[in-house]
Amino acid sequence: MATLLVQSCSKSKNEVSGKAHALDVYSGYFFKIIKKAMREDELCPDMDVCILSAEYGLIDAETEIKWYDRRMDRQRARELVSDVTSDLHERVVDNYDRVIVNVGEVYKKAIDDGLSTLDVDVYYIQGEGIGVKGSRLKGLIRGEIGMESPRIDTITESL
Repeated sequence: MATLLVQSCSKSKNEVSGKAHALDVYSGYFFKIIKKAMREDELCPDMDVCILSAEYGLIDAETEIKWYDRRMDRQRARELVSDVTSDLHERVVDNYDRVIVNVGEVYKKAIDDGLSTLDVDVYYIQGEGIGVKGSRLKGLIRGEIGMESPRIDTITESL
């Protein structure tokens, strides 16, 4: 069963000159978890990662981007809705059986429309605090906890 992980970008970024893979640019807490699983070859083999960026919209982890300093706010989320919805459908339909989403409340405003119309299982990583969400992310991407875990809720129920 193919899975797409949608991870929001992070404020914390590595300084790069020119362009670099998005996954190499972002250095926040969740990206450290994802990169460590990849380095240790423990990322679920049927899982792909994409990033919901405040600057670039929905991008692949390998997309080459420049360093930027832009926060996701309600206005930017509204501006991205149409493109993110289109990109999400193009990416998911016929390619994935489920989507795992790890984004904050403001980012949800950019992606919820697209998620609500997908004909796949969509899960949202929830938790009080970054540590709890990080632990759940780690368990999911390494296959240590399943989608049926009470620690994950389907996003469609919360839309």
